[in-house]
Amino acid sequence: MSTLSYAAVTTKREQAQPGTSTSQAAPGVRTYVDALAALVPAEVLTLHALILGATTETSKTASGAAQATVIHAGTLLYAFWGLAVLSVLLYVGYRLMAGKWDGWDYLRMAIPPLAFTGWTMLQRTTAFDAAFPQIPEAPRTVIALFLAIILGFGAAALAFKADQKPVQ
Repeated sequence: MSTLSYAAVTTKREQAQPGTSTSQAAPGVRTYVDALAALVPAEVLTLHALILGATTETSKTASGAAQATVIHAGTLLYAFWGLAVLSVLLYVGYRLMAGKWDGWDYLRMAIPPLAFTGWTMLQRTTAFDAAFPQIPEAPRTVIALFLAIILGFGAAALAFKADQKPVQ
């Protein structure tokens, strides 16, 4: 999915009559679609993958396994924060262009950068390593898994809130 899809689905929910956006009116999908869109910020994850290609180097270990090494940690650190901010800007920009900003959007706009952070925590040798090199693998994995559950429930709850919002 994507951050832009998340903003678009939210906008469609708010344009529908209260209680109809999951079945009768656009977007016509259940709230788990909002959660999925919010948890997969595809735009920044794609850019992250491209940035990793420019800031890491892959070599073979003595056993023949591939090993990625960060060769431009400073650039990767700036990329981490830049991608997190970009994910916020994508959501906010869409909602503002649609003229549908409301108070709940302050919570909604936090989901894409947190989801991006979770994705980079779960993978190895990512921009997260440049931003938070001191966090060991086990806690970082567990934190990311709990973060995914919390963000998923939060996105679904915010989708329900948008579904119930009176049309203005």
